[in-house]
Amino acid sequence: MEYRYFYPINEEIFNNKWRKRTDLESRIDIYFVLLEESDEFHLEYGLKLRNRKKLELKKREKRFDNGQEYWIKTIQSDKKISIDDIDTIVKILKKSNENQLIDRLISSSPMILCYADKFREQKMVGFGRRQELTGLHLKFIRSNDQSQIGNDLFFETVCIEQLNSKLIDEKIIENLIGNYPSTSMNPMGYPEFLFRQYQQIINFS
Repeated sequence: MEYRYFYPINEEIFNNKWRKRTDLESRIDIYFVLLEESDEFHLEYGLKLRNRKKLELKKREKRFDNGQEYWIKTIQSDKKISIDDIDTIVKILKKSNENQLIDRLISSSPMILCYADKFREQKMVGFGRRQELTGLHLKFIRSNDQSQIGNDLFFETVCIEQLNSKLIDEKIIENLIGNYPSTSMNPMGYPEFLFRQYQQIINFS
């Protein structure tokens, strides 16, 4: 179970607070931004190349009224894959019978990618709970010609994650919100957040 939200920062804060540090976990994940249809599929499936090379799929099993979400990781490939190797990505998804996801990916022309440069710090806060603060540098890219959509974006995301499917105590969430900015975003996972950011770029371009 997790409770996550995002808030914007500027490039200077990102560079000074995150990029200059050498004591953090850092990597670039490439997310596939699923486009909206008549359902919430695009909000419930998080497909990415972790560290630009290993395919992962997370599915949102449930969302609660207070913003907590329960995600499960259903694909975690050890095979190194290029973002251009769509055939291999489709083969891996087929093995897990992810036919609807394949249809969504193939029907997107061009596919929209988000390169997320992440700098993350984590700590355990109580038994079976982990707190995360991550600096994000985002670029939305068209897969066909690698052209960028909109400008670079900079955010921080705060997350409290409980390593089981039980709801996180509300007091723990209140303490989290009290320690970090919380007015800019509603709680949500990466797929919904990236989709919203992409939509804002398209709507205002």
